[in-house]
Amino acid sequence: MADAPAKTILFGEHAVVYGKPGIAIPVHALRTASTFSRDDSGSFRVQSPKINLDARFEELESDHPLRLLLLILMDRFGLQNLPSGILKIESNIPLAAGLGSGASSSVAIIRTLAAAVDQMLSDREVSEIAFEIEKLYHGDPSGLDNTVITYAKPVFYIKGKSLEILDLPEELPLLIVNSGEQSRTVEVVADVRRNAAKLAPTIEAIGSLVEQSRIALASGDLPQIGSLMNRNQLLLRDLTVSSERIEDICEFAMEQGALGAKLTGAGRGGNVIILAENQKEMTALRDKLQRAGWEVLT
Repeated sequence: MADAPAKTILFGEHAVVYGKPGIAIPVHALRTASTFSRDDSGSFRVQSPKINLDARFEELESDHPLRLLLLILMDRFGLQNLPSGILKIESNIPLAAGLGSGASSSVAIIRTLAAAVDQMLSDREVSEIAFEIEKLYHGDPSGLDNTVITYAKPVFYIKGKSLEILDLPEELPLLIVNSGEQSRTVEVVADVRRNAAKLAPTIEAIGSLVEQSRIALASGDLPQIGSLMNRNQLLLRDLTVSSERIEDICEFAMEQGALGAKLTGAGRGGNVIILAENQKEMTALRDKLQRAGWEVLT
């Protein structure tokens, strides 16, 4: 068995696709758990209650991401057939919400199957395999999701370059709020790409902001981190990836004393991250958001 966290992007979504830096952290309260139980049925069965999946490997559609992941693992491990048994996947990570549910599932499954057939994989290998499936989910992903989820630590990431694990001084008083709208990552990323030339100055500005946020995070300067989150949100709005509900959450949070608020992930739905002044204020802010009818995930 194995599990893997969700993730949230603090700074740099979309810009990371174009070689700009991004900063992301794991969300340990939201996780995917994967277990494999051997049996003598003679077949490899996959069960994932969250997506109403209960099927033998042979019954999965030819383009199903899970089938393709299993084929990659069979090739990597030199398996002619998958072992007989049941692979069960359970998760409390919302789907299509910018929290890395697909990458989290991939990482958990990769590690579970590796253990089931007595194979060893490095974190780098796990991340590389998960990235192949991210391409199916997201078209042209940055690689940030699979990286931060595999290593389960805050990362400073530039596509195609070595990642840097960040040593943050303390846990951020951060809330994740569900907008109630699903984020269609592939469509949003593709739409931004179609307009990339026109949006280049905004993408460049996001990249510069990420560099500033790295310094603020290292020093634990929460007011500056919050200010940079707000600026990042304005730039994401300029990329046209915000939404009315996301703006409503951000505005409400700021009115209630939050230091910063921005969308996380592809946008046009999904979630908003909100930075509070401290843990006490975070608890009070959570209560206010819930009373206002918003779903607070952490």
